[in-house]
Amino acid sequence: MATQRKMYTVDRFLGINQEADGLTELNMGEASAMENFFVTDGYNLTLRPGIQRVDMQQARGTAKILAMWAGHIGDEENESADDEYLVVVDFTAGKDRISMYHAQDRNSLKIYSVQTGLLGLSSAEGGHVKIFPFGSKLYIMSAGNTVYFENGKFTTAAAYIPLVIVAADPAGGGTALENLNMMSPYRRVSFSADGTATKYTLPTEATDVAAIKVDNESILVADAGNFDAETKEFIFKTAPEKGVGNVEITYGTDREVAERNRMAIVKMRLTEAYNGSTDTRLFMAGDGSNLCRYSGVTAEGEVTPMYFPAMNEIEVNMTGAAVTGIVRHYSNLLVFTRGGGTYTISYEAVTDAGGNTTGGFNLRSANREFGNDCMGQVQTVGNYPRTVTQAGIFTWNITSSYYKDERNAKRISEKVQKALQNLNVEKAVTCDDNFTKTYYLFLNDSEGTALVNRYELGKSDVWCVYKSQLLKNVRHAATVGGMVVVASEKEVFFFNEGTAYDGAVSAEGEAVQIKANWESGYMDFGSDFLRKYSSELYVSVLPQSHSALTITAATDRREEYTEKEVRSNIFTWKNADFRWWTFNTNAAPKINRVRLKVKKFVYYKLILQVKEAGAQATVLGFDQQVRFGSMAK
Repeated sequence: MATQRKMYTVDRFLGINQEADGLTELNMGEASAMENFFVTDGYNLTLRPGIQRVDMQQARGTAKILAMWAGHIGDEENESADDEYLVVVDFTAGKDRISMYHAQDRNSLKIYSVQTGLLGLSSAEGGHVKIFPFGSKLYIMSAGNTVYFENGKFTTAAAYIPLVIVAADPAGGGTALENLNMMSPYRRVSFSADGTATKYTLPTEATDVAAIKVDNESILVADAGNFDAETKEFIFKTAPEKGVGNVEITYGTDREVAERNRMAIVKMRLTEAYNGSTDTRLFMAGDGSNLCRYSGVTAEGEVTPMYFPAMNEIEVNMTGAAVTGIVRHYSNLLVFTRGGGTYTISYEAVTDAGGNTTGGFNLRSANREFGNDCMGQVQTVGNYPRTVTQAGIFTWNITSSYYKDERNAKRISEKVQKALQNLNVEKAVTCDDNFTKTYYLFLNDSEGTALVNRYELGKSDVWCVYKSQLLKNVRHAATVGGMVVVASEKEVFFFNEGTAYDGAVSAEGEAVQIKANWESGYMDFGSDFLRKYSSELYVSVLPQSHSALTITAATDRREEYTEKEVRSNIFTWKNADFRWWTFNTNAAPKINRVRLKVKKFVYYKLILQVKEAGAQATVLGFDQQVRFGSMAK
């Protein structure tokens, strides 16, 4: 009987799959082990980008990074409103510093502005800095101060002072209008003067008077009169003329209580704009409690993140499970908790006993079992929220707020579930690169592991694994100008496709080479009962300036075989090096025949590696000829 020979082809690399038992059930193109390789849009296998320090163009010294944000700022007054910015807040030399950068291209940032001391922080600890867009402005809120970006610079944002009482007589009384603002120690009362009274009684909580208006004209408090802290009366030197709502007094309250109220808002780490079909309210959560707070609309109809009425809060669950993520999804606001499930908040009309209709928020349970364990790490990926838990990574699709359906959470992390076994939810950081449709989960473990998901490659998700010493302490991650930018406590880095090194991480301060490894599963080529022989592989490699691929194998008979090297260099003056010199100028893919003799195996594992310093490799596919022999023993 003639010996049977078959050619097996892999022209689509499908990422890592840690799910299969025994590594014998993987599809052709799936990897049982994969490190520092990236799957391209064409399903090719290439070395991951190098990680480089961002040239911040100013001395950072021992600066501690407190917050980072990237995106567009929709300020119509700013001539660069269409540009993307990277905003970094750090603390150095005893002052806070706000640095803004333009993304010039996918490999560089240009300084735009630097402002110091604007947040009024006295130390890096307890700064509670968060950066968020609201309306057309970008805000930075901290324990020291809140600022917003306008006309090319950050400016202090004043807290709204609510008009708590209207139609009051000089002797007191009146009608309650607005709730107190947790962001401000001040409140306003509108009086109707009778033309004779000089004493105007304020609420008992008043501790001082900050401003006076008579007939819409501001008057210095000292010129208008004086405040009696015992009787809570403001005594005018001259009685205001008779009028309706023509006297407005702004008074202060207990500063210690007011500061506790303000910090209750400042300490909330999560922000999301939502108000049903619009984004006119700012929701906040993430202080370790089960509360969501939301901003109010002022008496003048203004929407601002500087007005948080005391009554505007929602207790998400009765168990006290902490809220760890909030994100708008269609017309709902999804609220994720740690251990308490997932909920939806919807905006609906509410009619009170008097027949008055106002807007209100309704809370419903969406999933009792799964939520989000990593504070602030919910990403909207491909239009669907994605959460991280000890049980895995989930994507959510909730189209209705009226019905609870446990199937609306789909786990997508089966292929990397083993890598998630040691997940530390307190350290994990996520990032979505919508430019390349790539999702990152930085585990911040001892090996600097990042799980990378190509979520729009066909019907099945493709996962890759990165490892780097520079990814051991990722605190912030964002994308700007097509760049993935990450920050540790003191450094900012970006993924640079133009290099095969990670920047200056060795003890000597030198760049470290990237070593990559890809291993197939144990392939039986459809016959696990036959011995097989393989002596040749045909590997298609894309020519690059520094291209070197090492190929070897492992079988059920031996763990190690001869290593074969494939080079596919192309001439370029960029980073010219005589070690890689070639006269080849043809960029067409090259087929390389690799003689790798492997005998009498039942299961065969192909191993592709990049081991040489500075080398890159892009593998387009491979063909393997297999000859079938006798029955396995």
